[in-house]
Amino acid sequence: MVKRKNKLIAFFVAMFLCLITLAALMGGGLTTYAESPIQGSDGVYSAPVNLSGLAMGADNFSPSATVEKSGENYYMTFGHSSSISDMVLESGNMQTGYTVRTENGWTYYTYTLSAERLQSSLSFSAYINAMSRDVNFTITLNLGGGTRTGDYVDVGERPAEYVPVIETTAGREYEAASGSVFPIPSATATLGSENLDVSISAYYVQGGEQTEVPVTNNSLTLENVGEYHVVYRAESATYKTNLGNNTYTEYDVAITSVAGGSTLAKFEDANGVLAEGTSLLAGRITAGSSVFATAADKMASIADNFEVFGISYVSADGTAATPGGNITLYLQADMTYDRNEVVVYHMADDGTLTEIAADGYGRYVKFDTDKTGTFIVCIPGVAFVMPMWGYAVILVACVLVVAAAVTVTAMLVRRKKKANKATKEN
Repeated sequence: MVKRKNKLIAFFVAMFLCLITLAALMGGGLTTYAESPIQGSDGVYSAPVNLSGLAMGADNFSPSATVEKSGENYYMTFGHSSSISDMVLESGNMQTGYTVRTENGWTYYTYTLSAERLQSSLSFSAYINAMSRDVNFTITLNLGGGTRTGDYVDVGERPAEYVPVIETTAGREYEAASGSVFPIPSATATLGSENLDVSISAYYVQGGEQTEVPVTNNSLTLENVGEYHVVYRAESATYKTNLGNNTYTEYDVAITSVAGGSTLAKFEDANGVLAEGTSLLAGRITAGSSVFATAADKMASIADNFEVFGISYVSADGTAATPGGNITLYLQADMTYDRNEVVVYHMADDGTLTEIAADGYGRYVKFDTDKTGTFIVCIPGVAFVMPMWGYAVILVACVLVVAAAVTVTAMLVRRKKKANKATKEN
């Protein structure tokens, strides 16, 4: 009877194992099992991330990376929490191709990598917002401990491993008066040591549809009220996308054409130093621009809170105009900035800062200047950042305090025992 019972148990166990095996074979991409994306077939993998160079804050970065494999192409997704910003994968004098998305407060970058780079150490830099400091760290993927989690999904064209870098003084956003001429800032592009041509196109958005508009003599006439875009594009045949097209980069500049002039900035020319019909061209310069990077570097020791503006003047015929003396300029600064504490700097092309006396004027910051170019509006003050050795000193001090407390407690206990013993003997 016992033998028969054991045979039945063995039979059902064998059947159960067979069903599991069959489900694994039929489940395909839905099955999770250990496999390296390098040796494995096309699909999606999860690989543990080894972080080094981070004494603290590691929980603000992805503990694992997603690796998508399609033929010889690899796409690694790695992210950070909202406590981190400006994360960059260091690539020497090259720019690694990537896409970015946000989800539940986290920002995820998907980088295009070769198998060789995927298996090597990857160096990153990032900015810790709460500590107001840059950090450098290295990650390696534990590919041997990778797990296949699904099939590869074709999402269309993806960036090449390396993409061109476009350099321009143009900001991401501008406001200008309808009917004025927008002079398009020049741009250059490189891919490593390779110099590339930059093409420029423009379009107007109306009702969600894009209509191409002509670019003449590197300028754009803002004939209508609404949103215009200028697109810089550079490409190279040195690297290819997953669809076999040339690697490329596009830099999009949005220009809001408004009736009556810009609300981002305005000016008064009481001294008549500008020709009649001159209009103001104002832009807000944000992260991703080399100008903003220079400004951020200069502000590192001056202010945590700052905004960067690009200011120029355009004559009626569309040519650049330069003030022959002071004009009064109004910039619409962040509404949270205390207008009694705000400070304005002009930043020259070489990064030299010149402080300009400024006053609050409602939602604007008002000052007199004969300069054009880059202006920085800030609230002076940099949060104190504890150096790493400071945390070490605090830790050692805490250990010493605990050790001292334990020692004192032990001494008191011994004395009490001796006193009790002496009392009993008496």
